[in-house]
Amino acid sequence: MPKERILIYSSLLTIALAGAGFYAFKQFSDSRLSEDEVARIGNSVITADQLKAYMGQRSSASNALDIKKQLLQEMIEREALIATAIDEGYEQDPAVVRALENALIARFRERQLNPAIERIRVSEDQVSRYYQDNIARYTTPAQKRAAIIKFELADNALAAESKRVGELAHRVQKLALSQPEAVRGFGSLAAQYSGDQGSRYVGGDIGWHAEQSQSLDPALAAALSGITKPGEISAPINGRDGLYLLKLMDIRGERITPLESVASNIRIQLLQRMRMEHGADWLKATVASVKPAVVNESVLSQMVVVRDEEVAAVRPPELPQ
Repeated sequence: MPKERILIYSSLLTIALAGAGFYAFKQFSDSRLSEDEVARIGNSVITADQLKAYMGQRSSASNALDIKKQLLQEMIEREALIATAIDEGYEQDPAVVRALENALIARFRERQLNPAIERIRVSEDQVSRYYQDNIARYTTPAQKRAAIIKFELADNALAAESKRVGELAHRVQKLALSQPEAVRGFGSLAAQYSGDQGSRYVGGDIGWHAEQSQSLDPALAAALSGITKPGEISAPINGRDGLYLLKLMDIRGERITPLESVASNIRIQLLQRMRMEHGADWLKATVASVKPAVVNESVLSQMVVVRDEEVAAVRPPELPQ
C-alpha cells in the first residue's frame, strides 16, 4: 500500500473516532436535560417556555437558529451573573435588600390595593352634594370697578402742606366732574396729578373690588361701598398715605358658576380624596393585621442623627500637601 494512502486512511480514521467521541459526549450531555429544558448553568435551568417568553420580549427575535442561540446565550450570561453575585454575597447588600423590599411593596399594592382603587366611582349625587355644600367657593361676590387719583401727603405734613394738597384735590375733583362721560376713569387727569404709579397711566383704573376689599386702603374700601352709580366721583378721601379721589366705573352683581361648568373638576377632586382615604384605610388595616406596633419611646427620644453637613463642619482640616 502506498505511503500516501496509509496517511489518508489514518487521518480519516482519526476524524471518525473524534466525531464518534463528540457525538457520544453530546448525547450524554443532552441526556442530562429534560425535554422542556434548553440549557443548564450551575444550579439554574432555562426552559423552552422561558426562552420563548424572552424571545417574545424582543422585537428583533425570530425563529432562525442563530437568533435563538444568541438570545439563549444572553440568558445564560444573565444566570451566570446572578449566580456569581449570590456566591459573592451581594443579595445581602443593604441597597439590594431595600430594592427587593420596594419591589415587594409595589407588587403587593399593585395586586391588593390598586384593583380596589380602580373600582371607586363618584356618583352624580356626590358631585351635586359637594357643590351645594361648597357653594361659596363657586360664588363671585358683587364687585365694583373703580379709578383713583392719589395726592401724596405724609402723616406728619405741616398744616400749610395739608391745606395746599386739600385745595388741589378739590380743584381736580371739579375738573373730573366736568369731563365727558365717555372718558375712561379719570382720563388724562390721573396721568397729570396721581401719585399712584400702577394706575396713573390707565386713567386711574384699579380694577374690580368686592365690598370691603382687603387689597384697598380701608378708607377707600369704605368710600367705594358708599357710591352706587357708575360715573359718581367721591369727595377727597383721607387715606393712610395721602388724599384720594375715587370714581365708580362699573358694577357687576354676584355670580354663581353653574354646576355643569365645574362638575368634572369636582368629580376629579372627590375621586382623588376617596382614593387617598381608601389607601389610608387599607394601609392601617394591613399594619393591624400583622401585629400591634410597639414603639420604644426612650430610645426614640435619645436617638440623634448627624447630617452630612454637620459631619463636614466638625471634620478636622486637611493636612498641607
